[in-house]
Amino acid sequence: MTKRPRQFDDPAIDTLLGIAISMGAEVYALRDRMRIIEMMLETTGTISRAEIEAYKPAPEEEKEIRKDNDAFMARLFRVFEGDLE
Repeated sequence: MTKRPRQFDDPAIDTLLGIAISMGAEVYALRDRMRIIEMMLETTGTISRAEIEAYKPAPEEEKEIRKDNDAFMARLFRVFEGDLE
């Protein structure tokens, strides 16, 4: 069995960190999917699961997505910088 890297002395904190990061990744995936759904509804008025799965953002939209992702991750990890607000 592969040993997981530890960041903290207490393994329970590492477990909680892993849970928080996993939940953050899921929340961001849902945000991204919701963005696609909203955009499709605004532009075409209808959507299908296949269209959502096949959606590819334009290069300019990709930049905005990366910017949003960076801001989301900064908020998620700000606790490590001591900023809990």
